[in-house]
Amino acid sequence: MLGTRVHDASKQKMEKPLKLVYKKDGKLQLNPEALKVLQSIEDPMVVVAVIGAARTGKSYLMNCLAGDKKGFSVDSTTQAHTKGIWMWFRSLPQRPNEVLLLLDTEGLGDPDKGDIDNDRSIYLLAILLSSVLIYNSQRNIDQQSLQDLHFVTELSKWILMKSQPDGCNSWDFVRFFPEFVWVIRDLTLCMKIDGKDATPNEYLEHILKLKGSEIREQDKKYNELRKCIRNNFPSRRCFAFPTPTHWKKLKQLQELEDKDLDEDFVTERQKLINYIQTHKKVKRVVGGQLVMGRRFVEMTETYISMMTDGVLPCVESCVTKLVEVENQAAVDEALKFFDTEIKKFSESGCLTMSKHTENYNMNSIEAFNIFHKRSMNNNSGKYIRQLEEKMSSTYKSLMVKIKEKLKEECETHLKEVMSSIKENLTSGHYQRPGGFQELKKDLDKSIKEYEERTKNEMEGWAVLTHFLEEEKPRLDHVQEMDSRLTEEQRRVSALEQELSRVKQEMKMMEQKRKAFEECRNKKIIEQIRKRFEQGKKCSVEELKEAMEHMRSEMEKYEVEGRMEDAQRAQQRYEYLKKKYEETTNWSFMTFIRENAENFATLVTAMGTMAQFIASKARK
Repeated sequence: MLGTRVHDASKQKMEKPLKLVYKKDGKLQLNPEALKVLQSIEDPMVVVAVIGAARTGKSYLMNCLAGDKKGFSVDSTTQAHTKGIWMWFRSLPQRPNEVLLLLDTEGLGDPDKGDIDNDRSIYLLAILLSSVLIYNSQRNIDQQSLQDLHFVTELSKWILMKSQPDGCNSWDFVRFFPEFVWVIRDLTLCMKIDGKDATPNEYLEHILKLKGSEIREQDKKYNELRKCIRNNFPSRRCFAFPTPTHWKKLKQLQELEDKDLDEDFVTERQKLINYIQTHKKVKRVVGGQLVMGRRFVEMTETYISMMTDGVLPCVESCVTKLVEVENQAAVDEALKFFDTEIKKFSESGCLTMSKHTENYNMNSIEAFNIFHKRSMNNNSGKYIRQLEEKMSSTYKSLMVKIKEKLKEECETHLKEVMSSIKENLTSGHYQRPGGFQELKKDLDKSIKEYEERTKNEMEGWAVLTHFLEEEKPRLDHVQEMDSRLTEEQRRVSALEQELSRVKQEMKMMEQKRKAFEECRNKKIIEQIRKRFEQGKKCSVEELKEAMEHMRSEMEKYEVEGRMEDAQRAQQRYEYLKKKYEETTNWSFMTFIRENAENFATLVTAMGTMAQFIASKARK
C-alpha cells in the first residue's frame, strides 16, 4: 500500500479514501476525520480533482491514478455512486517530498438530485482547491460535452478574486486556476483535423478555436466557453481513451487485469498516470506559497464557510485569512520553543548574566528560524514584531529576577571578602605609617577573590563600583594620613585608578554584550531578508507563468484572425506584466519602508536592527 510521510505525532495512515465534503440539511459539511488526516500532511501537495457528468467512470480513473483498484467506490449501475467530495492521499515515488491528493467529486447533472446549486458548489470547490482539474467526459469532444462545462462561463459570477472588485475580477484567475486536463473516455471516432490524424492535444486545441463572427447569440455562446477555458486555465492537456474492453465486461472493469484490457487503453492510461506523477506542479495560493495539509484544511474550511453563509468565495479573503492563521500559528510555535528553552536554561541554576544573554541570542535566532519555516510571506512586519516583542518581554522579565538575585549574591560575596577591611577601617587599624600599603594589598587581594567568585559579571562590577565609591572617603583618608607616602603619592588617589580600572572592565563587558546583540540582530535581519526574497521569487514565477500563458493565447487569437479577442488578451497581458514589473522591482528596503510603523516599535526591543532599519528607510 502506498503512503506518505506524516507528522510523527499523528501516526495517521490512509488505507482507504475518506469523505471530505458532504451535504446535510441543505448545507455543505466537512468530515472531521478527513480534516485530521489532512492536517497531518507536512509535504506540499499535488491536488488532482476530477469533475464530469454522473456515471462516466471518474472514480475508476482516480483509482488508476492512486495505483489501487479498491480505493474510491465504483458502481456499475446507472445510479450515481459518489456523493459530495471524497479524498485520498498517496505518495509520489518520483517526488518523495511531495504528496498526491486525489479528490473524487460527485457527478454533475445527476437527475436523481436535480440540484444545480449543489453542482455549482462542488465544481467551484474543485477549481479552488485543486492544482490539476480533470474533466472526464465520454465519447467525443462535441458541443454537448462542451455544454456540460457551462459552469466555466459563469466563474466570474461565482468566484471573487478580490474583496473589493475593480472591474478586472477574472483577469487574475489564470494566476491560481488549476491546470486543465480533458480525459475523453470510450472514444469512438478517429481524431482528425482537415483529414489528417491529430494527437489528443492538437485535437483539443482545434476544438477550442473560436468560430463565427458572434453576430448571432448562438455564435457568442459557442465561443464564450472556449474563451473562458483558454483565458483562465494556465495549461491544457487532453488524453483520449478507447473503450477498455468488450461492453459485456465493463461491469467487471474494476477487477480486470491489464492483459484483459484494450492495449491502447492501457497505454493511454499510463500516459496520464506518468503526466500526473512527474510533470505536475504542487498546489499554491495566490502569491506562490506552497499548500501543505494544514493550509489545505484552512482553505477548504474558509471557502465552505463563505458558501454556507451565502457569500461568494473570495480568493483574496481566503488567502488573507490563511496568512493570518498560519503566521499566528508560526508565532505561537516559535514562542513555545523559545519559552521552553529559556525556562530550561533558567532552571539549570546558572546565574551568569552573560550566559543567559548568550542563550537568549541563540534561542531567539532559532525561534525566528522556526517562525520563517512555517509562516507565509504576507509582506508585513506585524508578526515579526509580535514575536520579537514577546521574546524580549520574556527575556527582560527573566533578567529582572536574575539581576536581583545576582545582585544579592554579589553583595554577599563582597561583604564576605571585604569584612576584615571594613573592620580595620572602622577600628583605625590602617591609620599608621605604612597603613595605606597594607590597605592596598588587602584591597587588591579581596577584589581578586571577589572577581573570581562573581566570574567578572556585569552586575558584579556594578556592585564593586558602588562599594568603592561609597568607601572612597575613608580609603582616601588612609592614603592622605600615611606618613611614609610622598606628597605626590598622597595627592594622587590610588582609589581613582582602581575605580577607573573597574569601570573600564564594565565598559568592555557592555561592548561585548552589544557585539553579541549586534551579531544576533544581523542574523535575524538576514533571515527576514531571505524570507522576503523567497516570497518575492514565488510571486514573480507565478506572474511570469501567467504572462507567458496570456501572451501565447494572444498569439493564437491573432493566427485565428480574432483581433478583438487578441486585443483583450493583450490587455490582460499588460495587466499581468504591470504586476510582474512591480513585484520584480519591489526591494527589501521598500518592504522595510512600507512597514516602518511596525518596525518602529522594535527600537527598544531589537536595538541595532531597528537602527539599521531606520537608517536604511531614511535613504
